[in-house]
Amino acid sequence: MSDQIVMTRRMRLEPLAPRHGPELESFARLWEVARYTATIPHPYPSGGGTAYAEAVAYDWRHSGDRNWAVIDKATGRVVGTGGLDQSLDRRSMEVGYMFAPWVWGKGYATEVSRALVDHAFRMLGADEVTAYASVQNRASCHVLTRAGLRRIGNAWYYAPPRGHVVTAEAYRLTRREWSS
Repeated sequence: MSDQIVMTRRMRLEPLAPRHGPELESFARLWEVARYTATIPHPYPSGGGTAYAEAVAYDWRHSGDRNWAVIDKATGRVVGTGGLDQSLDRRSMEVGYMFAPWVWGKGYATEVSRALVDHAFRMLGADEVTAYASVQNRASCHVLTRAGLRRIGNAWYYAPPRGHVVTAEAYRLTRREWSS
């Protein structure tokens, strides 16, 4: 269980489960959340939060990918998600997150990203952590820098829900950089 629960000063991260679906859906359905992502559809389907959580639970058991519900300790509410997706060679993990707009600007994304980076190295044995943020999402680019990752260039990927290629800033932190 120690590799499943991640605690920060203000947040409790627990494996995303179907019970978190309705709260997740309450903000994933908002265009202001979906617009910077490669995978969140808009409009968001009814029941999509629960379906997503069920898929994530399967991935946790079978692929090495991890995705947590981010729960505000003060309120007990799900305010976001945070994840670590494992590369095919199992040496690298990609950190990602999504938060409800009503908690933006409070430092939650930075707090959670730092915790996930540390978790990837300490508990999961990653050799490196990577991340990508849309070049249009300046706030997310700043979060990744504050979480200790360094910008290494740009990347392009197809975002099916948007129907076009997205330009992203690419970030990385190696185990050596993290431990120094």
